[in-house]
Amino acid sequence: MTHVCQDVSVIDRERMPVLVVAGAAGSGKTTLGRELARRFGTALLDLDTLTNPLLDELDSLLDGSHWNSAGPHSERIRVGRYAVLLAAARDLVEIGQRPVLVAPFTRELTAGAEWERLVSHVAPAASLVVHVDGSPELLARRRAARGAERDAHRPVDAPAAKALVPHLRVDAELSTPLQVDLVAHALEDQSRR
Repeated sequence: MTHVCQDVSVIDRERMPVLVVAGAAGSGKTTLGRELARRFGTALLDLDTLTNPLLDELDSLLDGSHWNSAGPHSERIRVGRYAVLLAAARDLVEIGQRPVLVAPFTRELTAGAEWERLVSHVAPAASLVVHVDGSPELLARRRAARGAERDAHRPVDAPAAKALVPHLRVDAELSTPLQVDLVAHALEDQSRR
């Protein structure tokens, strides 16, 4: 049985959290993030969209390895990419927007310093983490099927660590409309509290 979410107007936009869509490559987080931004009429900030074009241009300046591989600069590149995403989010939150952020957020999900940094950048707004999760086999099949350049340099996924921060788990195998409805229902429940 499919349940259709109530009208978006029941969600108080003033109290709407920043939506943090997390998941491994191939989980469908970008597709879900786009649909959530469309559904709630808010900005979409995707880590790949914000940072990949610049890094692709600068790639030839790096020491032989692709910027998205586990090379000598990978840690600094990661820190810089997330700094761009969080700075853009902070700017939007400061003007009253509640963006949808899309990135793997692997470290952030472990509730460490990266999680604290994320929360501090979206404050005073609350956040709702939506973890799009699927089997390693499903994610590998999807990456192979899309054949994107960004996946050619990606190391094999390690087993996903259990998310330690409060989150809504969304099954990657569900259709995007069902995923969006799950998030909308969670937002409705949150707004009633």
